[in-house]
Amino acid sequence: MRFADAGVEVAVHHPTSGGFTRHSHDEFVISVNLTGSERVRLDGRVFDVGTDAVTTYNPGQVQSCTTDVADGQRWGCASIYVDPGAVTRWTGRDTVDMPTAVLPSAQLHTAVVQFVRHWRTQPQGQESEERLAQDTVALLARLIPADAASPGPVPPGDARVQRLLDRLRGDLANPIRIADLADEEGCSREQLIRTFTAATGTPPYAWQLQTRLIEARRRLRAGGHIATIAVDLGFADQAHLTRHFTSAYGRSPARDRRG
Repeated sequence: MRFADAGVEVAVHHPTSGGFTRHSHDEFVISVNLTGSERVRLDGRVFDVGTDAVTTYNPGQVQSCTTDVADGQRWGCASIYVDPGAVTRWTGRDTVDMPTAVLPSAQLHTAVVQFVRHWRTQPQGQESEERLAQDTVALLARLIPADAASPGPVPPGDARVQRLLDRLRGDLANPIRIADLADEEGCSREQLIRTFTAATGTPPYAWQLQTRLIEARRRLRAGGHIATIAVDLGFADQAHLTRHFTSAYGRSPARDRRG
């Protein structure tokens, strides 16, 4: 399933050849094994990867793999392809590299599987594209540490960023549209994202998502209902909030509310 406007594609692969021959992609690739294991060859290095890790590839990196599964099983992987231009728009950084080829983490593995399974079934359209962009930024923030800073204070005198923060805080129910914010400030999308990221340590999409999650946690602990909180804070539904909340805090909203 490809969402062209968002610059993101999700797919599940079950190659019959026992792996992939040498190839490269124009996009960033985030991938996990669904069954079995693989031996990955990437830029002269070799990695053995099971079902408790995430593999990441930068655009243009040459890769190949051979796979291994138990008798009666079929090897499979779930992959996310992200256009470099989209990553630049979201992060405000001209150059972005996935720093680690293999990230051993069962939690991240689960997050990628859930991401792919969810977005393979979603309809295309503007609302879906906006939510997909938010979900992708949240996932990238966990894979690229420099992008994962929590919302922080703004340097004094930065009036443009302060106006944006006030706007984002005042409307947590609606996904942001970078193009609209840039028009209001009389600047380009790229300039707005760079300015915002330099001041706060995180791009606008990620900053708003983190702020919504903080507010969701506050309302949960005040006794709010999960489904109501999800709708009020602009999540598609309770499951959408639960997925992001669990990724951020390591526990479900229901469990967090119980303490």
